Amino acid sequence: MKEIAFHSKVAVVTGAASGMGLHTSKEFIRLGASVLMCDVNAERLEEEARALGDAAIPLAGDVRDFKYALSVAEEAKKRGGADFLVACAGGYEARCCNSMVPFYEQPIEVIDWGIDVNLKGPVYFSRALMPQMVAKKSGVIVLLGSVTGFEGDGVGAMYGTAKSGLFNFVKGLAMAGAPHGVRAVCVSPGPVLTRAAMSGMPTLLGRAAEIRELVDVILFMCSENASFITGTNHVVDGGRLCMYQKTY
Repeated sequence: MKEIAFHSKVAVVTGAASGMGLHTSKEFIRLGASVLMCDVNAERLEEEARALGDAAIPLAGDVRDFKYALSVAEEAKKRGGADFLVACAGGYEARCCNSMVPFYEQPIEVIDWGIDVNLKGPVYFSRALMPQMVAKKSGVIVLLGSVTGFEGDGVGAMYGTAKSGLFNFVKGLAMAGAPHGVRAVCVSPGPVLTRAAMSGMPTLLGRAAEIRELVDVILFMCSENASFITGTNHVVDGGRLCMYQKTY
């Protein structure tokens, strides 16, 4: 296996102020890349980017706004164009919007939030940045899925719906990008210790994933070691989905 390094590369990471987005940004920088860190939480983003040094470029905004995605693309272009997009921004709408009621009672604003952040955000950023990758004849797009895209959810129904949409969207990205050396994959976690509540979700391995266990997969997918992988969804769930499969 080749040593993973991203010297002189430019990565764009959404949801970069916390959780997997922040840890992915840190690892990209440790491995030599510059990172355009994107998040709606401007104060937290500035704080985290400042701690990471000059290789971290904070660009606050809302992934639901295509104009924001285009502005990030312009910043990437000034630095030679994006080599990687890792779309981590997302969230379970019922929790994020404080609306823990069944889907049939959810306000339309909560439903829209779930679709827009979890599906439109990755679509917007892919559309904004992919032309640069096509021009460079190389690039990798990593979308963050979820096992909820397989399981479904009766409360935050749009979260699972959007994530399952990404499973298909990544195929389209791969088809469009392949003639130009651009790869696209989806990485779908089970429970990850980005929040303490995740530790209670069952898996075959009896625990939730450490954040680094997902970030390692993301970085692998961006590296030359994964050069023949595209258009696929990679479940990293400690065997959670196996627990609910029927056997005959």
